[in-house]
Amino acid sequence: MTRPTVVISLDLELSWGTFDLSYGDELLRMGRWTHDVGAPNLLRHLTRNRLSATWAIVGAMMRDSLPDVSSLPEVRYPHFAKSWFSYIPKDGDEHTHPEWFGASLVEMIRNAKPEQEIGFHSFSHVPFGERGMTRERAIAEYWYCAQLAQELGITKSSFVFPRNSVGYLPELRDAGFTCFRDVDRLRMRFANAALNSLGMIWADFVGTAPCMVEPSLKEGIISIPGSLLIRYAAGWRKFIPDSIRLRRLRKGLELARRSRGVFHVWFHPENLYAGWPRVENVVARFLDELGVLVRNGDVRCLTMGQLAAEFRSHSAAKQNPRQPAAFTPAAQGNSHADGNRRRAGEAISA
Repeated sequence: MTRPTVVISLDLELSWGTFDLSYGDELLRMGRWTHDVGAPNLLRHLTRNRLSATWAIVGAMMRDSLPDVSSLPEVRYPHFAKSWFSYIPKDGDEHTHPEWFGASLVEMIRNAKPEQEIGFHSFSHVPFGERGMTRERAIAEYWYCAQLAQELGITKSSFVFPRNSVGYLPELRDAGFTCFRDVDRLRMRFANAALNSLGMIWADFVGTAPCMVEPSLKEGIISIPGSLLIRYAAGWRKFIPDSIRLRRLRKGLELARRSRGVFHVWFHPENLYAGWPRVENVVARFLDELGVLVRNGDVRCLTMGQLAAEFRSHSAAKQNPRQPAAFTPAAQGNSHADGNRRRAGEAISA
C-alpha cells in the first residue's frame, strides 16, 4: 500500500472546456478571468505552501495562437454538429483572446517554485469516450500533444481525459504517456450512471469521507483514479455549504494520514470563478492545512507523474527482487514535479 500521499490534479482549459455545451459571453468572461486571476491565484496558494500539482492543460491553449489543425480528423457529436474549431478565433492570439490562449500562463506555471508538473488535458478538449469520437481523432489528439511536449520541452507523462471520459488507452500508451487520471473511486458504484451521479451529489451535501485510491496498470498504462472533485458554486452546486466542502477535504487528509493510501483531489481552476471567492477560500484553507501536514512529515504531496514513476519502480523491484528500486523524486517524499525542463522551445508552427 502506498505511503500517506495527496495528489492534486488541475484541469486547466479556459474556454475550451464547455464551448460545445454552452457557448456565450459568460463562458468567455470565465475564460479570461481564469487566465488573468483564477489560475495565477491558485498557483500562488500552491507555491506559498511549497506544494506541487499536476496541471493538466489543453494543448491548444499552451500556444499564443491556434496552430494548423487541418490534419486533425473532424469529429461530430450528437450534442455538437458544428466543426469543432468553429468558435475558436483563427487569427486571434493570447493578447486579443486570453480566454482561448495561455502561453504566458503556462510559462508562469513552468517557472514556479516548487516545480509543478505540466500534463495534458487532450489537445482540443474532445470527449474521448462519447459517441461520435473516432480512433483516428484520438490518435491525432495524442500526436499533437506529443509534438507540443517535444517542442516545449515538457515531459510526456500525465494525461487527463476531458470530462473524465476515458477512451483509447492503448493508443495513449503508444503515444508515450505513462499515466492517466481514471474515474473517481466511489464507495458504491452502480451500473446506472444517473444513480452514480445522485450518489456523488448526496455525498457532497452530506459530507461523506472520500475514498483512498491506489495506482494500477490498465491496458499497459498506469491508472490513477480520482478521490474527490471540488465542485464549482453555480446552479444547484452553490447550495453545497462551504463548511461541508472543507469537511470532506479534511476527512480525506485524515484518511490518508491514518490508513495510508492516496487521496487524489481534482478540480478545474475555472471552478473558482462562480461565486468568487467562495471556492477559492475553501481551496486556500485546504492547501494551508495540507502544507502543514507535509512539513510535519505526516503525508506526502506528489504529482501524478511522480506517483506513476514510484509505481513503476516498485513494480520493477517486485519482478526483479535482487535489483534495488530505481531512484524517483517520489522516494524523497517531496512535492517537486518531475521532468519539466525549464525553458520553452518554439511551439508548433501555425
